[in-house]
Amino acid sequence: MPNNEFIRVDYDRRRRVVIDGSSNGFTNETITVSRGPHRVTLGVPVNYEPAFRKPTVTGTTPGNPMPLEFTRTGE
Repeated sequence: MPNNEFIRVDYDRRRRVVIDGSSNGFTNETITVSRGPHRVTLGVPVNYEPAFRKPTVTGTTPGNPMPLEFTRTGE
């Protein structure tokens, strides 16, 4: 478990979160990931920005996940 890290993808609606090409949880919830770099998107439709985030996740806890914010750009 020492390689577990945590992110929270903030978005104004519930969407699936895609991490490194695979669905892995939902927006506005804490998601467990491995330590290191990841490519995070909200999948399709791409009606949000930025199109992706590429954080290097380290030093997080379940109570203090790394926040990643996306903003809706259209319907």
